[in-house]
Amino acid sequence: MNLDEIENRINSIFAEDYNRQIIFWYDENQEFIEDIDNIQLNNAKLHILKENNLIQTKYLIEFEDKQSNYLIYAPFTQPNDNDNYLADLVHYAVPFSADKIEMIAQSLNIPPKFNHLLKKYSSFWNAKSRVNAFKDLNIQYTELNIIQAILAVLSNQKTLNFDYIVREVIINNFSEENKIIKNFEKYDIIDDFWLLISKKFSYNENDPSVSRFVRSLILNYTASLYQGPTPKSWDEYLVGDKNNAAIFISEFMNNANYSDYYDEIASRLESKLNITSLGYSTIDSYVYCDSFERFDENIINHYVELLYENQVDLGSDFKDILEERKKTHFYNKYENNYEVLKFANLFISLINEFKRTELPEGADELIKAYADKWVYLDSYYRKFYYYYDKLDDAEKFEDLRQLIENLYVNKFLSIINPKFTKKLVEKPISELEVSKQWKFYKQNIPTSVRKHKTAVIISDAFRYGCAVELFAELEKDPTRTPEIKPMISSIPSYTALGMACLLPNKEIQYQGDTILVDGLNCRSTDERNNILSNYANEVKAFSYEDLDKLKSREFKEEMKGLSLVYIYHNKIDARGDHAPSENEVFNAAQETIEDLLILIKRLRDQGNFAKIYITADHGFIYKRDKLKEHDKVNLDSLSEKKHKRFIISENPLDIDGAVSIPMDYLNMDLYANVPIGADVFKAQGAGLNFVHGGASLEECIIPLLEVKAGKGAKNQRTVELQLISTNNKITNHDVMLTFFQKENVSQDVLPLEASVYFVDDDNNKISGDAIIFADKNSDSAEDREFKEKFRLLQKQYDKSKNYYLIIRDLKEDVEVERIPFTIDMAFQDGFDFF
Repeated sequence: MNLDEIENRINSIFAEDYNRQIIFWYDENQEFIEDIDNIQLNNAKLHILKENNLIQTKYLIEFEDKQSNYLIYAPFTQPNDNDNYLADLVHYAVPFSADKIEMIAQSLNIPPKFNHLLKKYSSFWNAKSRVNAFKDLNIQYTELNIIQAILAVLSNQKTLNFDYIVREVIINNFSEENKIIKNFEKYDIIDDFWLLISKKFSYNENDPSVSRFVRSLILNYTASLYQGPTPKSWDEYLVGDKNNAAIFISEFMNNANYSDYYDEIASRLESKLNITSLGYSTIDSYVYCDSFERFDENIINHYVELLYENQVDLGSDFKDILEERKKTHFYNKYENNYEVLKFANLFISLINEFKRTELPEGADELIKAYADKWVYLDSYYRKFYYYYDKLDDAEKFEDLRQLIENLYVNKFLSIINPKFTKKLVEKPISELEVSKQWKFYKQNIPTSVRKHKTAVIISDAFRYGCAVELFAELEKDPTRTPEIKPMISSIPSYTALGMACLLPNKEIQYQGDTILVDGLNCRSTDERNNILSNYANEVKAFSYEDLDKLKSREFKEEMKGLSLVYIYHNKIDARGDHAPSENEVFNAAQETIEDLLILIKRLRDQGNFAKIYITADHGFIYKRDKLKEHDKVNLDSLSEKKHKRFIISENPLDIDGAVSIPMDYLNMDLYANVPIGADVFKAQGAGLNFVHGGASLEECIIPLLEVKAGKGAKNQRTVELQLISTNNKITNHDVMLTFFQKENVSQDVLPLEASVYFVDDDNNKISGDAIIFADKNSDSAEDREFKEKFRLLQKQYDKSKNYYLIIRDLKEDVEVERIPFTIDMAFQDGFDFF
């Protein structure tokens, strides 16, 4: 009987007679003490009897208010008449009693066989709010489910999931007083809670505590991933079957709503459990563990030392470890650290190969070797510093950073560039096989414009290595067909001359320090627009900043009717050419790649441009450490205007450590005097880390990247991940499965980041997640295989039911495949918690 039924029953008694009615209700178990004030009485008053208001009550009923009906509620045992001051009143009143348990059982349709259980937790049912919350869980009635439902209500859970209850208990342990545990104690269900903990997680202690239980969970999860014998100090916490603990912690730490709680718990435990004592000697044992940050810190420190001390490629095992760490809990926090290691390793591997390689003798061959391979030394160096600069604490990388810097400067730049600079003197630039910047318009644009809407993007200082990365990103998009090749810039390789050479031109000449194209100034966007309009119709020049502000409709309107556009982008040079920001040049390079990807997409989708060229006015040399005196070429005896990387003169200059390159390829009777290799001239002005104007490969080998609309290329699909199995039957709690990436990723086939796990037929998870990055591009089928171990919950499984392996696309958050399995285990322990 619920409160509504009690109201109806009491009100019916009041309605039975026109005479005054007094109802006496002794509630010895105080089952309705929390609900009594909410009772709705018809034509009657409620009076609550207390131990100290007996005289007042008698006076009220017999003298003060003789007319009103009264319900007198006494939340205690009815006294004997000899001890009861109100015995006469009780005898002529109507007695009322309610069996709370019967009423609750009837209202919730709980079978009578569970009444003993309801009585065991009788105080729980004293509040209507708790009864309603219990009812809302809509459970099937078993002894276990009733206990769990009470625990769920007391821990503010809306579903009958024991893991959620446990998680809430753990989270509440952060406060001074664990309110959930106090609730369990208050309503006499604490022993049952620890009994269920024991059955599911094998945690057994005479005096259990949440803190020690959490320690047990985390260490059992850690031990499930540990390779080899675990530390002896863990033994008191470890259990035989670690699956349930491992799955619980995995779900807890990787749940976006609760991961911060886990991190705080792990941080508190780390020192108490002496995780710091796990040194590098045992790193192979915990290379897959992610329960504590110390594991990441040790792994990172270990490989920093290995790279610095050995200076060799760490091999495929290291690459596999980096891939595995991507799946771990603290990876996002340490991602920049791992990326620094990744690019340091790539750089060291390639620089060792470079040191063993004999460089070709000709300038053309040097350009080809650089464009095909050695440019990646620039890229790895750039990416190393890009992630290094993101580190919160870079101190532990300082020795490695210095090594990378020295190798790059002394074993690469100082080797390849002096040879290249000297070879440029031996063979006229005009005779080189590589494409020429000053012929760009003539050789590419007129034909393009006649056939297609064409865009030219010129990004200031966008050197070849940056374009190689942009090209790799463009290749992933099947709506584009990119092609890239090197192009040599003018020398000196600086903005004014490079920008002039990329315009259509009959004559480029100096007027003082000003460069003219066909007699016209070409420094501003408007001035370049004037020059373009002399060579083509329906043409316009824009700055990237102006276009970037436009909304889609405005962009479309701006491009309407144009057959050729020149777009000028400037982030790398703008930041690098100023001393305060020159060390941000690699950030600017990465931002530029991202800017250009978006711009290319806009030009195609909103502007309908079928062909897009991406190039640069010049490249750049960047070195992090300050130049030493021997890296500077002395010009004290010269009167010509000096730049850090070039001097223009009417006659060749005799300078030690420099060469003179004739500028006759531009029909100029001038000479570009440049330092040999990567050195600089002693000249006024701040900023020596970022330079350009000379004749190094980094400065004057610029990209000619052409992007065409792909053919029918919008049919992108995600790569398929296939389970390799001849028997979808599980006979053990630990399951090893092999998956196969059916094809290589390509322009048409996108990579898949998948979460794979098992569920029962009610869609409850029964295993942890395996993360698979299906992004391989290899002709070897073996390279596209993924072996993953799954740990099933320690529970009862029904061999007549279906269970399912789920493959879920994490990026799209959709289920890709559901593969049925049967589970038939000969010996099963465990408690069924669903």
